[in-house]
Amino acid sequence: MTTVPAGRPRPTPTALADAAVRRRGQGLLHVGVAVGVVGAITEAAVLAVATNTADGPYRYAADYWLTASGLPVAVGAVLVLAGVRLVQDRRDGRLGQVGLGLVGVTMAALCAVLLASLFAGQDVQGGPTYVASTALSWVGVALCSAGSWRVGMVPRWLLVVWPVVWAVGSFFAVSVSPLLLAALYVTLLVVVRSSPVSPEAG
Repeated sequence: MTTVPAGRPRPTPTALADAAVRRRGQGLLHVGVAVGVVGAITEAAVLAVATNTADGPYRYAADYWLTASGLPVAVGAVLVLAGVRLVQDRRDGRLGQVGLGLVGVTMAALCAVLLASLFAGQDVQGGPTYVASTALSWVGVALCSAGSWRVGMVPRWLLVVWPVVWAVGSFFAVSVSPLLLAALYVTLLVVVRSSPVSPEAG
């Protein structure tokens, strides 16, 4: 049984429910950052030091590792955005809702293409699926950033660079550019944990 200190108002059911949602968002964010960072670091390592095939059937282990690294990057993106949205009490509004839905759909499509590539042993584009999904995922991240702009939890400079870092650090990655995405996720986690609207703030 939870006790309330004397002189302090008892939390309302709505406040308790909101706090539970924020805690769930914090959990999603932690998992998403961990998954996304692992994927980004793996992708950067493969691009930086391993030999991989430019075109045609996969010939090296790095080909499989590079393709597989896109899976945690995709899943991490959805979890991070969903976590941030919940921690913000969904105050990012329709923009955040549509952006998250768009990222969720495009990342599911990309995961399907990546899995097909792993099974086929060569890049599978799925017609326009890969190109369209990567482009629309950028739109989704941009919409989520725009929705978070007025909430005030995430610094605006971070919201501005988020779509750019997503583009250059994920599926358009070269060399060690995925490390930019990993750094952004870690920064985001630190910011959210120290924000007054985070669960720790009560």
